[in-house]
Amino acid sequence: MSKKEGEIIFPLKPAGPPKVWKIIETKNKDTGASTKFSIQEIPEDRYQEVIDHMCKYFIEDEPISNSLNGINDPDYVETFKNFWEKFLEQGLSVAAFTENVNGGKPILAGCNMLGLSFKEEEFDYNTIKSKNGLKVVKAIIEVSKKANVYEKYGVDKYMTAFGLSVNPSYRGAALGGHLLNARVDIGREYNISVTSTAFTSPISQKLAARCGFETLIEKDYVDMVDEKGNQLFPEIKVKSLKIMSKKLF
Repeated sequence: MSKKEGEIIFPLKPAGPPKVWKIIETKNKDTGASTKFSIQEIPEDRYQEVIDHMCKYFIEDEPISNSLNGINDPDYVETFKNFWEKFLEQGLSVAAFTENVNGGKPILAGCNMLGLSFKEEEFDYNTIKSKNGLKVVKAIIEVSKKANVYEKYGVDKYMTAFGLSVNPSYRGAALGGHLLNARVDIGREYNISVTSTAFTSPISQKLAARCGFETLIEKDYVDMVDEKGNQLFPEIKVKSLKIMSKKLF
């Protein structure tokens, strides 16, 4: 269903077939076999599959969620499901699909959940039932605000993201980089000049840097504490969170 934020009406993508941003071909390092992937907008009939993919792989792999054992917390999973549903409604999210050799629908190999962030919007924390989910969202929003993306780039909106994940069967094919780079085409198509995201692991941070993202702010997890001074994520195994941004045109 469409909804309006200021002058923006969602979904942004027009009716009709999803736009294909790029067709890429990769070779398996072991077998030499080639595989083609379509980097494209996500068809509505694949939305639930994309959400299931994110719940299965992203929540398991992402360092903060992993440290909180989010995969085994139904309320935590539900929190992120709700975010991803709203992002999909905006029509910006991108996925990598490959041909199904057995026939049927193309196989979902990976996706990046994209949406718009607006300068004047205030997040309603009361919508989050999960204690750990609330802790994560508050921490990311607070660090993101300190990055001053709107002021730095002179914009009133930017493209953000809430998770990039590749199916383990297709890792090693550089799909993460292709999904990140698709933001350039998406931004130009929908007149969004800047993208900014919280990258929570050293792997995603290195990938973003290779794709031309600059670090605006870095926050060590040991320095993320509650009002009593207790660490928010004491079990996390990586060093820091980075807010990283890129001009798209």
